Amino acid sequence: MRLGILIFLFAPACSKSDENTTDTGGNIDTEDTEDTEDTDSSADSGQDTAPPDNFAPHIVSCDAYCEWHDVGDTYWKWTLACNVTDPDGLENIWNGNTVINKNGNQAAEYLVACNTEGLCTTGFREETDSILCNQASSYSFVTRISDWDGNTSKPNTVNGRQK
Repeated sequence: MRLGILIFLFAPACSKSDENTTDTGGNIDTEDTEDTEDTDSSADSGQDTAPPDNFAPHIVSCDAYCEWHDVGDTYWKWTLACNVTDPDGLENIWNGNTVINKNGNQAAEYLVACNTEGLCTTGFREETDSILCNQASSYSFVTRISDWDGNTSKPNTVNGRQK
């Protein structure tokens, strides 16, 4: 008898919790509206929720380094080298660009040339834009690669290093 009364008393609490988890939108109460509003606000948070582009190039890896160039003219030289793939084949990779940042500010931007073997590179002298080799680790290189179809890879960020 007591068990029957306890079940009767707890049944409304259990069914209320079940309504919230299985609500199909037919009955709207204050709690459901608040949940919906929270969901809507998170969708507007500026996060990119678009599915990935299955036709865009993919940057597998990048390395940005500065080294002493001692053949002919001597100078500090930066090199960015990236390995790239493309769902449509390596011959579909075109070119790209890399933005060099220091402390969150853009210091320079360079074109990146790609070959049909999936290697994309650029190089420049240290003094061109005062991208100093002795401060190599303070620079980040954000690289994007495009293909001949107009698709662009997701950005790849790598920190500079001195060889």
